[in-house]
Amino acid sequence: MRKKLICMALTTAALSAAILAGCGKQGEKTENTAPSGTVQSDNLPVNENGEPDPLGIYQEPVKLKIAQVVNPSDTFPEGQSATKNAFFDYFKENLNIDVEVLWQSGSGEDYNEKLNLAISSGELPDIISVNVAQLEMLIKAEMIEDLTPYYEKYAGETMKNAINSTGGKSLEAVTYDDKIMALPNVKSFKDGYDLLWIRQDWLDKLNLEAPKNIEELRSVAKAFIENNMGGANTVGLLGPSSSNLLYANFQQSSGTMCGLDGIFQGCGALPGYWVKDNEGEVVYGSLTPETKEALSVLAEMYREGTLDQELGMRKDADEAWKSGQAGMFFGPWWVGYNLADALAVDPGAEWLAYPYPLTDEGRWAPHMPNPSDSFYVVRKGYEHPEIIFMINNQLLVPEVGNKLDGMGILSGYIPGRLVINTAKPAESDAQILFKYLETGTVPEYDVSEHTKMEIDINTVKDFKLEPYDDLGIETWNVSKDGNFGRIYSTLVGVGAIDKGYEIGCDEGYSLLYGQTESMQKKWSNLKKIEDETFLKIILGTIPVDEFDTFAEEWHAQGGTEITGEVAEAANK
Repeated sequence: MRKKLICMALTTAALSAAILAGCGKQGEKTENTAPSGTVQSDNLPVNENGEPDPLGIYQEPVKLKIAQVVNPSDTFPEGQSATKNAFFDYFKENLNIDVEVLWQSGSGEDYNEKLNLAISSGELPDIISVNVAQLEMLIKAEMIEDLTPYYEKYAGETMKNAINSTGGKSLEAVTYDDKIMALPNVKSFKDGYDLLWIRQDWLDKLNLEAPKNIEELRSVAKAFIENNMGGANTVGLLGPSSSNLLYANFQQSSGTMCGLDGIFQGCGALPGYWVKDNEGEVVYGSLTPETKEALSVLAEMYREGTLDQELGMRKDADEAWKSGQAGMFFGPWWVGYNLADALAVDPGAEWLAYPYPLTDEGRWAPHMPNPSDSFYVVRKGYEHPEIIFMINNQLLVPEVGNKLDGMGILSGYIPGRLVINTAKPAESDAQILFKYLETGTVPEYDVSEHTKMEIDINTVKDFKLEPYDDLGIETWNVSKDGNFGRIYSTLVGVGAIDKGYEIGCDEGYSLLYGQTESMQKKWSNLKKIEDETFLKIILGTIPVDEFDTFAEEWHAQGGTEITGEVAEAANK
């Protein structure tokens, strides 16, 4: 395996400094430990034949020090907390693991700062959640374990199948000089799709059809506004908040809530992605004629009022659709998890999802996400590197996953948890549930690909009422509790993805999801120029033709050099 490219680094400089400051201390702590990548303990989970058991239990207690991200607004069952809860009890009772929280932080930059401090002090947790930049730096500093032998022995079959479902991309993301240096997450491909969520009840009242292309979308947005469907301040197409992305990019390739990805995709554009042009040359998707066309469309929509007039200024864009003000927005399949909030305001609000708008060729052209962008590493010198596999093997057992989900605690507080899904199962959760609703018989399905299907089958009829093929809100038993949000998101959101494939789907992948060496110094400035220019074009403060000036500046500021590096990497 070739050496990895230097990956994205939002906090690269700070992290590098922390590592340089902390190398001596960390080295002093671990200089007498066994070499990295070797079995360091006799207390290993084995079966009756003495062979490694990925679903086994430690014979003697094992101590595990973790870092924990805490949201102050999160609640816990009475008598429990972020540092003492049923998850920790489960680990003790079922794996013989004693969990200790070494330090806590908020999310984002707060976590990065705490991690940098831990590195510089030499007091790392035993297992550490990192992004690609942090992974690179910790490898270079030789502060984490080589997990290769542990992956072979302790990664369970379900875990390996999920990792392999990405066609080698996930394992490649953590392999350096032929060594597996981390356990990667595996995101379902469905997390990258941006669907058009629309007030179906508004469409029905105006006798309109769901808009299949951009021109129809503009017409529907205009009708919503002219008829004051959401009141005097009705928003036709909602845009992102000040803290959200205008569209997905190769560094942040999923979860663009209320982004404008659908408009770009309807124009055949993939801004923020590395793609090949008609001549087979590597280009940055934000520089293509299709992207310029999409910006022109968005500028026209903003000028005519069909696009959110508070685009990029809202503190919380979600509030606009939950409160009944907005008629359409682009979002992922899991929007239904938040639907109960909107229905509390307006019980008649009927939000349905569609794989629209389509391209001029009548195709759906969604961008596809990086399958692995979050990782767990193990502190060098920790006695039980296999523990990160043991934990996540357990979480991939449906019975265990369902039990933990039922404890009333957010899953983010499960120590060492990574989301590891089958990237692209043979059939979707929605297809299986619809078959069950139609026939009354549980269809055959691969449990390793659908780990939550048992609980979905057991609860779907609690929330979805007859007729089962009608997704109107009156056919649902709405609840803020239980499995309602997942069932709604699956049948409506994932069901819309399935319709997209029936129409014809052109999946858009980035040639590179990491970052080249030159990007380390130059990408932050290039991205700033791009974001500012595109927003100004949409808002009408500069003409669309300024796009050409932006392209020239982008190349002059290092873009040409970076494109060459991406082309070289892509051609390998």
